[in-house]
Amino acid sequence: MNRTNYIFIILIGICCFSARAQTDSIRWLQEVELSDSKLKSNSSGQHLHSIADSIVQYSDPALTNVLKFNSPFFFRENGFGMVSSASVRGTGASQTAVVWNGININSQFTGQTDFNTINSKAFDDINLRPGGGSVLYGSGAIGGTIHLNNSLRFNNGSSIFVYAGAGSFDTYQASANAQVSSDKTALNISLSGIRSANDYDYPVNDFKNENGDFDNIALNAAIGHWLTEDHLVKFYSNLYQGNRGFSGTVFIDANSKYEDRNYRNLLEYKAFLGKFTSSLKFALLSEEFKYYENRNSFDHSFGSAKTGIIKYDLKYEVFEDAFLNLIADYTNIDAEGSGIEDQKRETSGVALLYNQSLRDFQYDISLRIEETSDFESPILFSVGSKYQLTDNYLLRFNFSKNYQIPTFNDLFWLQGGNEDLQPENSLQSEIGVDFRNKKLEINATVFYIDLENLIRWIPNETGVWQPNNTKSAYNYGLELFATWQNNFKASNLKLTGNYAYTRSIDRSNGNQLIYTPYHKATAQASYTFSNWNLFTRGLYNGKIFTSTDNIYELDSYAIADLGITRHLNTKPAIRIGAEVNNLFNKDYQSLPGRYMPGRSFKTFLTIKF
Repeated sequence: MNRTNYIFIILIGICCFSARAQTDSIRWLQEVELSDSKLKSNSSGQHLHSIADSIVQYSDPALTNVLKFNSPFFFRENGFGMVSSASVRGTGASQTAVVWNGININSQFTGQTDFNTINSKAFDDINLRPGGGSVLYGSGAIGGTIHLNNSLRFNNGSSIFVYAGAGSFDTYQASANAQVSSDKTALNISLSGIRSANDYDYPVNDFKNENGDFDNIALNAAIGHWLTEDHLVKFYSNLYQGNRGFSGTVFIDANSKYEDRNYRNLLEYKAFLGKFTSSLKFALLSEEFKYYENRNSFDHSFGSAKTGIIKYDLKYEVFEDAFLNLIADYTNIDAEGSGIEDQKRETSGVALLYNQSLRDFQYDISLRIEETSDFESPILFSVGSKYQLTDNYLLRFNFSKNYQIPTFNDLFWLQGGNEDLQPENSLQSEIGVDFRNKKLEINATVFYIDLENLIRWIPNETGVWQPNNTKSAYNYGLELFATWQNNFKASNLKLTGNYAYTRSIDRSNGNQLIYTPYHKATAQASYTFSNWNLFTRGLYNGKIFTSTDNIYELDSYAIADLGITRHLNTKPAIRIGAEVNNLFNKDYQSLPGRYMPGRSFKTFLTIKF
């Protein structure tokens, strides 16, 4: 199917929704809360985990720190504030899609997101969906998706939330979020930043984390306006600017510097017309970076990519509890940089989604056909369902095909690109059961992923990292999420935790793939009494192999944090707090020679107007 056919389908869809003019002014009220409405309606067979607002408010702002203590995902970090990448269900960093208001924002160069460049306090909703999501979110959504959304709530008054913190290693953090709304217009804007000398001590040979200083600032804005009672316009914008030194290891000193700028803009026009809901999105994403091997020199390598996206979604209410979506999209990528001479990539696709609720049974079926200018894409599909067995038990099932196209760095990186790479694809299935009563909720999932042409960056015989296709691999494992809370006469106790057991195996030799722990577990406890809140959180990462022959490995480690906050009976509402990170001063690393900070301290203040 060529691009002309896709454009023709879009035009037909536009004509269809224009032909109906019935108005239902109640149906869309829930829609305006969500910038990514497909996330819940087409996740019948997958567990969708939401990060609570209270966790985000009092956590370190870097998204890495929020997720590594509140998810079964493994994070590979080059040090505090340095490059951080996620591994979900044993897949690689570029196989986890980060989705901003419904748009995949993974880098066009690396195919992944650096989670230390995402400030969690800039978003209203953070959701995790382990498991395949390529039908909805495109290339890279093999292991799972992480969703960052900004909500627009109309007729909700106004509020301002301010956060300020200071801690060890000359680290300072601040953010402010303001929401203003009327019955027709809603505005949500936030500004956040962090800077740190980041000169913590290494636990060996009296070394320090030198050249690890960093600072960044992010501006987020979202605005929505009802043109009429059934026509809505929304605009989202995210600007990020970061500067940081790249710290060395205990083996090699470094004096490098990295600057990056990201600009993301999304315009959406939405119409609610009888049984039809029409959404037309225009997105423009820009990413730029400069890397200085010597931060005192003007010489640098660079990269610049601009991505334009047009996405049309026509939703039709087939029955009262059954919906059909036709989605057509077109993506144009224009990139240049060191070793990349004006590379272009065009992708166009059409997807059909159907979901229906039948009393205690709900299911969804999705199909996507795609055309890419430089690679052949497979036909993608997803089938999911859930069944309410009893009032307390729910059974889930999902089966899907997913894929990933090689990124520009995979193909053209100066030091080790591989232009012979092939796209990777996977078949995966999962079965889960959810239990819930008034105090306890448990979500358990077993999964299996069959991967072909897996793209992995591994060190060659000279120590240079290069991408290669692993012909065949398979992953399987178990995920658990649990929450328990109880209200006493004058206090509240809440316990949460999660656990993942993961096997990620190269079929050619039976070895565990590198940087995939067998075990990852986290636990949090929060006790609230009077105006006080005492909290603790813990993390356990099992050992990981750092060589493909499984000879070299990094030890397992466990760390814990402890903190306390007090709410002051003032107007505006003020809360003060302090915490100790890495309470037991544990020496640990997730990459060889790159130690994370030992015991450190932080104080913070929040004000809500």
